[in-house]
Amino acid sequence: MNAFSSSRFSTLLLREWMQHKRGWLITLFLPLGLFFVLLPFGQVQGMPIDQFPLQMAVALTLATAAGVFGITWISAMFQMPGLARRDVQDRSIEFWLSLPASHSESIGATLLAHALLVPLAALLVGAIAGPLMASGLFIKQGGFAAWASVPWGTAIAATLPILLRAVLGVLLMTLWLSPLIMLVVAASAWLKRWGVPAVVLTLGLGGLALDQFYNWPIVEQLLERQLEGASQALLSDHLVLGQHLSKMAEDPSLPLNAGALAAHDAWLALQALASPHFIGGLALAALCFGLLVLKRSRSH
Repeated sequence: MNAFSSSRFSTLLLREWMQHKRGWLITLFLPLGLFFVLLPFGQVQGMPIDQFPLQMAVALTLATAAGVFGITWISAMFQMPGLARRDVQDRSIEFWLSLPASHSESIGATLLAHALLVPLAALLVGAIAGPLMASGLFIKQGGFAAWASVPWGTAIAATLPILLRAVLGVLLMTLWLSPLIMLVVAASAWLKRWGVPAVVLTLGLGGLALDQFYNWPIVEQLLERQLEGASQALLSDHLVLGQHLSKMAEDPSLPLNAGALAAHDAWLALQALASPHFIGGLALAALCFGLLVLKRSRSH
């Protein structure tokens, strides 16, 4: 087994980009393009831009980033099961096995690109396009006077710590969801088209049987805890955020305090990593990764 090489790993990531760049670019930029094309012809209502210009600018920027990220993440998750058997299906497995890269590097680069790097790129693209999106809506709603009423420097400065918190949140969410993702990918590698149905049926019927016959809802509890951890990775303290937004609605002159809120929420998300559910999930993900490596090693 070859030792890990950052140069080989970078080359494998470049391979993912070369193979999927067209689909990724369409996913990243098509929704934004459609918005800007349709904006002059649509109607925008219910936006209190005259009362809360700064807050609305920040909200629209973050909504754009969240929208682009959500579309890309869902698209990437739909592709994950097929990645396990892609090289066998397109008959390129012999070529990739002939390279000096290890099986772990090849599989790791594929999973990293689709599960984490592309969603993070979508988040950044959405954040960059956010001020343009907000500007278009402000001009559409109130003309250039409404656009000029926004302190854009303050809005961008308030968005940056929230964006950094979102980047950390995406990383932590991916780790929380890694056992579920890797379980599906490993099952698809070994069982091919039956992988996803097998996982769904095993978790669904198996969990139901344990609950009904043995009064032991272990599967439901584990799934609920992993999903809860993934949700808290993105936003840990919903209550504090809700209270702050309520105060701002009553008094628009209050500062956003985005940096303090983001730092506090990030600290709570990091503290949650001490959970045995998180550690156990990583162990299961590592086991599934080992099964993927084993399957690939038997493919030649």
